[in-house]
Amino acid sequence: MPHPEPTIRSIPLSRLELAPENVRKTPADPAAFAELKASIAAHGLLENLIVRAEDTGEDPGSGPGQAPIERCAVVAGGRRLAAMKALAEEGVLDADHPVPCRVIGAEENAGEVSLAENVVRVAMHPADQVVAFSGLSSSGVSVSAIAARFGVTERLVEQRLSLGGAAPELLDAYRAEEMDLDTLKAFTVTTDHARQMAVWEQVKEYGYGPSGWQVRRLLTEENVSAVSAVARFVGEEAYEAAGGTLTRDLFAEEDARGIWFDDPVLLNELAAEKLRAAADELKKRWKWAEAVVEADWSAIAGFGRISPEPSAPTDEEKAERERLWARHDELVNTDEDEWTDELGQEAEALEARLRSIDEAVSARAAFRPDDYDLAGCIATIGHDGALKVVEGLVRPEDMPGRTDAGETNGADPGRVDAPFAAPSDPRAKVRKETGIGIGLADDQRAVRTTIVKAYLSGDFEAAFDLTLFQFACAAFADNHMAGCLDIAFRETADRPPARANYEDFAAWSPGEAMLAELPGLSLAWMENEDEDAAFAAMRALPEAEKKALYAAAVTRSLKGQLAFEPDARPEFEATVARLDIDFAKHVRPSADMFWSRITKDRILAIARATLGPVWASARAKYKKADLARAMEEAFAADPPEGLKPRAHAAALAWTLPGFAPFDTGRVEEAGEEDPPSEEPGPDAVDGEAPDSATGDAPTDAESGPDADDTAGGDTPAGGELARAIDAMNAVPTADGSLRVIVQGFDSADALVNGEAGDIPEFLRGD
Repeated sequence: MPHPEPTIRSIPLSRLELAPENVRKTPADPAAFAELKASIAAHGLLENLIVRAEDTGEDPGSGPGQAPIERCAVVAGGRRLAAMKALAEEGVLDADHPVPCRVIGAEENAGEVSLAENVVRVAMHPADQVVAFSGLSSSGVSVSAIAARFGVTERLVEQRLSLGGAAPELLDAYRAEEMDLDTLKAFTVTTDHARQMAVWEQVKEYGYGPSGWQVRRLLTEENVSAVSAVARFVGEEAYEAAGGTLTRDLFAEEDARGIWFDDPVLLNELAAEKLRAAADELKKRWKWAEAVVEADWSAIAGFGRISPEPSAPTDEEKAERERLWARHDELVNTDEDEWTDELGQEAEALEARLRSIDEAVSARAAFRPDDYDLAGCIATIGHDGALKVVEGLVRPEDMPGRTDAGETNGADPGRVDAPFAAPSDPRAKVRKETGIGIGLADDQRAVRTTIVKAYLSGDFEAAFDLTLFQFACAAFADNHMAGCLDIAFRETADRPPARANYEDFAAWSPGEAMLAELPGLSLAWMENEDEDAAFAAMRALPEAEKKALYAAAVTRSLKGQLAFEPDARPEFEATVARLDIDFAKHVRPSADMFWSRITKDRILAIARATLGPVWASARAKYKKADLARAMEEAFAADPPEGLKPRAHAAALAWTLPGFAPFDTGRVEEAGEEDPPSEEPGPDAVDGEAPDSATGDAPTDAESGPDADDTAGGDTPAGGELARAIDAMNAVPTADGSLRVIVQGFDSADALVNGEAGDIPEFLRGD
């Protein structure tokens, strides 16, 4: 049966009450109710209520010629009604605020209408929220204002704005459930839409679906596509003129999609140089100007923001807008049976012209003269590869406020939006403190873990304890891990993905050879196709063979970590201390594997801490590549000519950051500069290097008798020993008493204060 045409009436708020047929009985969530109130206050009622007129014998209308009714019962829209009533009590709305309502007749089932209105609805997709919030932010609306308008937290707005850095095609894929939210977040590691789409085209074909981890890895690969924003900004000609090389795909279309820039470091240097030139020009107008290659939303959020003064429309623009809006109202009120395609085209053209006028007025917005004395700007690269200037940024120290004397600093606080504190990233903090970039950490984590695996394979007790710990956590802990023992076993890789096919990595990672040389395991029982027979054969193995098999199997699942990483597992570090691994013996830092991949300041800090301040000062003017080679020679097994035995001993005892158990990775003498997310390239400095890394520099013999004194005392080896002892003290003895291990002995077999100390086997001498 067809329903009658809906009747829309404007009814005073004071005459509306909730109908008993309204199906929504559960009280509204306070946060959602506050959000609804904020939306109505900011945008008005966007969806009419559905009401049933009470039987008063009067027409349920309030239009011309209609007698106003006494009461209407709201069948659908109870939350909206409650929100408007609350706003009226707060004085935001008038008590008789007109409310658009659809009036249903007695022939319609009010309960069914209420149920349909509440059930047949779809919540706004997060991707649509991202687009909406990003559009408001781009038009100059602050985070706090967006949050207030929609009744949500500023934190939610910030999260949605950061996702606004994803390409529109990626948001469409997220809407279509082709990726999850974590994967979408991974794409925001770069603001370059071309790079994002290149990675998406690669991962979306994976049979098991894309993951955030894969996306992040691919977005940090070495080569840079020529369609990326930074490549277009620099240009092929300028890049090649600076000595850069290109990789071209001869089978690709003859456009930038088949070209890659091979040297991202050079490319970024050229981009930064070009941006600095632009910033120098901008400094002539603004208080300050900075060059930032990639300035995403989080990079801008730390500044206050001044918006330009809006421009008023001209008399001609006002007149045209009034005429266009009048015609717009006529078209909106056109009956459906009179609507034609021509009218639809006219409406589209009319809306386009209105937008054009608004954009022209907005483009004339200008900053005040005193704004240039307070604020600055950032010169960066837009998505299209062109120069983009973000203006009106106020540093935290320049934010308007009162001085100690009680006077303002001359700026109007009401015109400056406050900055938002950037979220804390513990991994970035550790990278800054240790000077270890992402790629170097990946390599060092793999090198360290393969050595630990080799040692753990030969220690049943240590392997058993690790497994028992995880089994017990899985069985009894509230947050147990998930796999007849429901525990997952996954073999871990011995190399980071980026080094999977890197031939030289085996030379960097001696643990690979150590694992390959382990004695053969008893695996013949696995050849039985009958599982009962296979299990019986395994049970019949000698105890020693079962222990070796157990330890080797546990070893293969060990997850990699460096001691200083924020999520490093303490049981891993305690096991490393228990295994008493001499990492310094197995891994010596080479120029290409380590020294060239940390900053020059950190190299010199390590040199001062091990080889002595005189040795380091004598080489402070070296170019970084020459300094790296000098450090490789000084830390090698065979000492270079002129290096004192004591200094060389300190160098040989030094271990790579994060290798020793519980190592913080910090060097006290190091500078506070923030290391790049990837390894820095060689940096040129004043001064010429000698013909050899040690030949023309002052020898340690010339440096004085105390040149290497800093190598003594609390050496890295001593610190490792102390941490190992602390770990063992935490392990109870067989009789349940506390273990007390002291450090005051000259050798592992010596007496402590004239008595035999409780020294564990792994600390005793041979």
